[in-house]
Amino acid sequence: MPLQLDFFEPASSGQTPDRMIRLRGFLERVLDLAERQVLPLLPLRDRVVVAVGVDPARTIRETGIGARAWAADRVDVWIDPAHPWVEAAGEEELLAMLAHELHHCARWIRPGYGMTLGEALVSEGLACVFETGFRGGVPPFWARALDAVELGEVEDMARRHLDDRQYDHRSWFFGAPERGLPRHAGYSLGFELVARHVRGTGRTAAQLVHVPAGAFWLHQPRMAAAA
Repeated sequence: MPLQLDFFEPASSGQTPDRMIRLRGFLERVLDLAERQVLPLLPLRDRVVVAVGVDPARTIRETGIGARAWAADRVDVWIDPAHPWVEAAGEEELLAMLAHELHHCARWIRPGYGMTLGEALVSEGLACVFETGFRGGVPPFWARALDAVELGEVEDMARRHLDDRQYDHRSWFFGAPERGLPRHAGYSLGFELVARHVRGTGRTAAQLVHVPAGAFWLHQPRMAAAA
């Protein structure tokens, strides 16, 4: 099985054994979908470990699910089993998030996620565009969190720090209003940057997975001017 499920349940999760059995079945179904629908599109390693834990504090508050790709062969997922969204639309949501993180895994192989702000914006933008294909063509809300004016303002800030290796990832992607960075600013800016590149080149996010970040910024007009 190219996707290996490692499911960790903390002793203090407060979930009944039956609930955890249902949760494992839910996870296995989504991984099966990902193997059939996502893996054929991406150049991945022979095996990717999907490590899942119950940890509401590490999930997105609107969905009850959170995830991160740490390397080319590992994705960590956190779930809040008590969150109503997990029951209502969990399979679709987790499949889309897995698609996002598996795109990161493929990019970790070459050229890497990136060390600078400009590279991180492209990596997240690519993953957001890719996962949109598993959401019926509707981008996730974190990729559409800014209006046109805010996008222009955030882009101006980003262009001054594209090569910055000391950038604050949490502020750029999860918000720092005191610094003029709304919640999900980095995701939204990256998504718009990559979406314009996709439209301009006719290549998909999967086809662009190994393209260096500089290609997305080169000759790209400022969003305020192009709007």
